[in-house]
Amino acid sequence: MWVLIEHRNGEIEEASLEVLSETRRLAQKARCQVSALVFGDSGETFAESLAQRGADNIYAVEHDLLAQYTTDGYTTALQQLIDEHRPQTLFLAASALGRDLAPRLATRLRASLVSDCRVVEVNAQGELEMTRAGCGSRVYLTLKGKQGATQIVTVRPGVLGVGKPLKGRKPNLEPLSVNLGAEQIRTRVLGVSKVDREQLDISEAEVVLAFGRGLGNSSLVPQMQELARLLDASLAGSRASVDERWLTFDRQIGQTGKIISPKVIVCCGISGAQQFSMGMQESQFIVAINKDKTAPIFKLADVSVKGDLQEVIPEWVEQLRAQAAG
Repeated sequence: MWVLIEHRNGEIEEASLEVLSETRRLAQKARCQVSALVFGDSGETFAESLAQRGADNIYAVEHDLLAQYTTDGYTTALQQLIDEHRPQTLFLAASALGRDLAPRLATRLRASLVSDCRVVEVNAQGELEMTRAGCGSRVYLTLKGKQGATQIVTVRPGVLGVGKPLKGRKPNLEPLSVNLGAEQIRTRVLGVSKVDREQLDISEAEVVLAFGRGLGNSSLVPQMQELARLLDASLAGSRASVDERWLTFDRQIGQTGKIISPKVIVCCGISGAQQFSMGMQESQFIVAINKDKTAPIFKLADVSVKGDLQEVIPEWVEQLRAQAAG
């Protein structure tokens, strides 16, 4: 089983570590090896970390044309590697990169693709079974890929979590080469700019400030926006906040929205119903603010604050302003 590792600025993307940890679990059931693919880098930087997260082999694919992601470059390189080595399955995170790359690669290889999976299992026959949402998350579909050819699977970030590191594992680093020319790539990366947090996909944000119907009315929305700026957080919310048109749908957390697992999430005026909770329960640290002491969100929270948002938020904003000014 292969896993494509995404990395930026010398760090492995959390979503790739989630996929690698899950692939390790599946490989133990299927009795096969896990190989992590690292493009555009020597691989030595990440070798120990990837080994501890479950990789038996780290394949380093060094090439100047793979230093920055392009659809053509990655597709051509992966096609060559898969044709040569014939892995059983290629796993990718269902990130922006994975959602762009996987369909193109599957078309080139004429391979099966199951995208945005929430659950992946190995059945009694040793076959992969993949579960994903369908019909607007109203039903769940369990699918099996075509046997005898490489299957491509993308896994939704923030659902599975990252397993504990397996201490003492030694990395097996192996370079792989690809035949890639500039004429095969139709686009060039001219520069990389950091996205504004207001436009950042909430599934990729490290800090999220979320609010729900407990906000009361739209009068507090500007202060929530300022609080997000002061916390350097991305703004999100429950379905209720989207229904009230305080936020757009792409900011919605939950079963019918996005599944996220930020380092920190602050939930303001959100009861914590199952539809919302399943979208953020894998967050590393949860802060909940609600005036209802029986709100289910408090059962998930690491820090619970019982209070009225109309009082708590203005006071919090004022204190953060003072800190910023001082």
